[in-house]
Amino acid sequence: MVIYENFSPLAMIGSMANPIRNQKRFGICARPGFEFMFFESPVQVWLNELLSLTEVESLSALQAKSVATTPESFEALSIRNAQVSIQQIRKNSTIIIDELDSLIDSLPIDSTEGLTYLMEKFSETYKKIQSLIEICKRKGCDYVANKQLSIDVQTICEQTIKFMQNFLSKQQINNAQIEASARKLKENFGELVDTTIKKECFILVSSLNKKSSHLCLKWSLLALWQLTQNDPYMCRLFIENQNIIHYLLDIVQNYCNVSLEEYYQIRAAALRVLTYLSANRDAVKQILIEFTSNKCLISNIFSETEEIILKETVGFFVQITTIFIDNKDRTIMQNANDGNSNLSLKSLINGLVEGLTEILKSTENDQIFLMSCAALANISFMSTESLIKFETVSFILNSSSKRFQSSDQPLLKDQIITLLANLSQKHQLTVVSSGGLIFLINTLLEECPRANMEQSRIASMERIQQKIAVALARLGTHKSVAKIIYRLNGVERLIQICKSPKERNYNDTVLLASIAALKRISQSIGKLPFKELKALDLIDSKLQDTFMNYSRENTSLV
Repeated sequence: MVIYENFSPLAMIGSMANPIRNQKRFGICARPGFEFMFFESPVQVWLNELLSLTEVESLSALQAKSVATTPESFEALSIRNAQVSIQQIRKNSTIIIDELDSLIDSLPIDSTEGLTYLMEKFSETYKKIQSLIEICKRKGCDYVANKQLSIDVQTICEQTIKFMQNFLSKQQINNAQIEASARKLKENFGELVDTTIKKECFILVSSLNKKSSHLCLKWSLLALWQLTQNDPYMCRLFIENQNIIHYLLDIVQNYCNVSLEEYYQIRAAALRVLTYLSANRDAVKQILIEFTSNKCLISNIFSETEEIILKETVGFFVQITTIFIDNKDRTIMQNANDGNSNLSLKSLINGLVEGLTEILKSTENDQIFLMSCAALANISFMSTESLIKFETVSFILNSSSKRFQSSDQPLLKDQIITLLANLSQKHQLTVVSSGGLIFLINTLLEECPRANMEQSRIASMERIQQKIAVALARLGTHKSVAKIIYRLNGVERLIQICKSPKERNYNDTVLLASIAALKRISQSIGKLPFKELKALDLIDSKLQDTFMNYSRENTSLV
């Protein structure tokens, strides 16, 4: 006789979930060939059912627990989670924005087939938007402002789909309405993304102020390093938090109580993040104001001699001094805390030039030397008095011959020539006495196209020729200096560049600068030298006419 076991519904679910528990239990059979199953007691059945029900809940509870064992590690995990969230939202939102732009660019459409295709594409985009909204909600967008943003985005999406469906049923397409909805959706969606990312950014910035936790500081700097690199959008969002610049500069200046190696790493990382953020103009303004309000900050940054930090330091100063190129009106310091922007700017430039000059004198690293020259070249667009005060140009020129044997010549030459060209505007005699004029003319005589020259090298040559022509035009306004230019064959070389297009790689910008230089020099030394060189046509005619005669393309200057 076989006895069949009765299972309750819960027990059946448990048996399917766990096959091991579904094994038959056999008793002692009275006759060979016959088997029978024992009935389990009601208590045993209940225990089995309870186990199957609570097992999943226990697993979920275990997964929900943080793996962090200390408050510091928990904070570090929250930093990492914030970074991952930002990267995920940034990536997905970029795809969605691109799709919305593509939709707008496809308008107008004039057929139902085109509208049908547009509806399909928009439906796919809507699904992505819904997914991203859910992510934003999970990341803390659960307060009133963002709830409204989420609702607005979803409402616009649904309205846009209804518009398209109505247009399709009536076979009348209103392109203006579709475009207006798409643009409004893009604006609201962008605002939702901005608000969500800013919330995560706040976590990263706040952790910079917790210098007692070395682990959190490392994770924060790493996250900022990765998020701000070549991403102006992320730089802008971080800069909107007014504390980030102050926190990073404080780390550079005051971080201590760690091993020397760790100190170098953290300080270098903070400088690198500042360099990335300085691609944003507002960040540079904040940094310069910090420099003027804290007089010891620049000297403290320049005091470091370790090479790993020096590389980051000069890279940082190259980036922040880039703003000087386009700020000859000195508006960058209009919000300086001391109320005297001109005095603050002069003090700031003195500190920068002095520190960079000391680095030039002490470093044996060609890359550090090159970047220091680049930062000084940027500063020279704003002011040149400090370069004379600290004899910076003289030192650079005296050490240039040694540097040219080991470093990238075109890049270093370019920076030195920029310095000399800016210095030539007001200080012609200083350029001559420092050896700058000889350097300019020797470089002009050497720079010419050669066989198998790489395109980047050709572009560098053209840029150098143009800058030297500008420098000689400025120097040529001084009569005695103009005569030296003529005696050193500078005039003859400029004439050759004008009349032989191959010498300038057929570059019309170099031609224009060279003609202008010759006209300036002729005003100081007269026409006789040009008559001897058979180049009167270069100075007698109007600039535009001369340019038209020798230009490869015969393009108008107007």
